[in-house]
Amino acid sequence: MTIGFAADDSAAFAARVRSSVGKIGGGFFLSSQAKAAGKDLGLRGWPTYFVGRCGVLGDIEADVVAAVCGFYPIDFVRRAWSEGREVDLTLAVEVYLQACGNWGRQHLADFPDNERLAELSLRVVEEASPIGSPLFAGWRTMPLPDDAAARVAQLMTTLRELRGGLHLVAILASGISPYEAVVTGPGGPANAEFFGWKLEELTEERREFAAIARAEAERLTNRLVGASWDALGIAEKVEFATLVDAASLVALPPVTAVSSEEDNKSWRR
Repeated sequence: MTIGFAADDSAAFAARVRSSVGKIGGGFFLSSQAKAAGKDLGLRGWPTYFVGRCGVLGDIEADVVAAVCGFYPIDFVRRAWSEGREVDLTLAVEVYLQACGNWGRQHLADFPDNERLAELSLRVVEEASPIGSPLFAGWRTMPLPDDAAARVAQLMTTLRELRGGLHLVAILASGISPYEAVVTGPGGPANAEFFGWKLEELTEERREFAAIARAEAERLTNRLVGASWDALGIAEKVEFATLVDAASLVALPPVTAVSSEEDNKSWRR
């Protein structure tokens, strides 16, 4: 397998592994396991997501949640967090983490190198700076499962939070709003509506600027997060890239894309 990055270039490496880490780390959020966690808590949809994902920060106000989940409208977060806080927060986090582990057990059971991938991932998680990524800092404090497949799922979610926090910083620094970042992103207006935004038309000039700014924000994110990957040596980076790509194909092979979308649709209902 050809590894398409300069292993001694931290930003290039961050760009290289972004997709596979993001797929595994984000695969759980809209899964049937997450939906089952909500059912166990007496919740559904976004309230489950926000208390499960952000409950690691403790008993905080809704605006604090909106501050760290900056790609959602503030009022949307306030409503979801308020509903989610009707359940015990400690229990919500516990149930959510268990569901994350269950997702890993189901989707990564056939991956033979979970132990090694978890070992490399944990080193990055333990040594990365939490500055700018509060959800990463919160997820990092959570106990890890004993079994490697579940551990990989939780560690990848934690690494995804590391990049996510720094990406929000980069988006704001680029001169566009979170709404503009979402509505001009890969999912376009449909994704913006799913995230709770009321669609507002952008001028052609502003849309063009947003596209350029988003590309620069991705490059800035790679530069910001790149130093965290220096916890691994060059050979270990090559090994990690190979393993995480393979794990991503096992966890989310192309043939399951349709069933995954069905999970997402049922989660939204």
